[in-house]
Amino acid sequence: MVLRLYFTTLILLFISASVYGKELLISAALGTKELVKTVGEEFQKETGEKVIFNFSSSGKLINQIVAGAPSDIYISASKFWVDYGVKKGALNGKTVKPFAETSLVLIAPRDGKAKRVTDAKRIAVGDRLAPVGKYAVETLKNLGIYEKVKDRLIYAPTVRQITVWVMTGNADLGIVYYSDYFKFRDRVKLIKIFPDRLHTPIRFYVGCVKGGNLKECREFEKALLQTGSSTFNKFGFRKVENGS
Repeated sequence: MVLRLYFTTLILLFISASVYGKELLISAALGTKELVKTVGEEFQKETGEKVIFNFSSSGKLINQIVAGAPSDIYISASKFWVDYGVKKGALNGKTVKPFAETSLVLIAPRDGKAKRVTDAKRIAVGDRLAPVGKYAVETLKNLGIYEKVKDRLIYAPTVRQITVWVMTGNADLGIVYYSDYFKFRDRVKLIKIFPDRLHTPIRFYVGCVKGGNLKECREFEKALLQTGSSTFNKFGFRKVENGS
């Protein structure tokens, strides 16, 4: 019932957007929200195409697309979910490109006392559908402390939810992307940046959904890949040059 209602809502969005002419539905990882909205809104201004955003966790979004939810563009925080989408026949593998990367960080409430993972009673990480959770578990295992702290982990559906839990004091520490810390740096405290060697490289990917508007998708991809490094840096990302 919930899934049917979700699909119906998306279809109605497409119908209502038709008064603007062409439309482009972008399903993007919530951690990319500010960057993708900035590029999408500029793209809409330049092309006249109505851009509709759908932000959630990478895993939830690709599962919706595989199940038949309408979308033109998929943006993921993990190559795992991109590969899954290609394998399921939902994504055009030839269009998939990395466009941004970031680091993994440990954050605390502004007045938090915990300075190490092992000091905390509640550590917020992403759930199995949110790539940030996979990176966090990898890091904790490579640090040799996962078994010690696994019962203290609380799981959030998105990276943004982790940040909210830390901001409100519902978690003593949280493991998020640097880009999410950067967005809320006046409301949380940065404890440390984890070395990249402790986890799989954190890269964000864009690709076209099979059955979607391929021409418009490729145009948006081009706009995203040609966006200047300063815009990526503004939101705490590093640009992946030449989509390679």
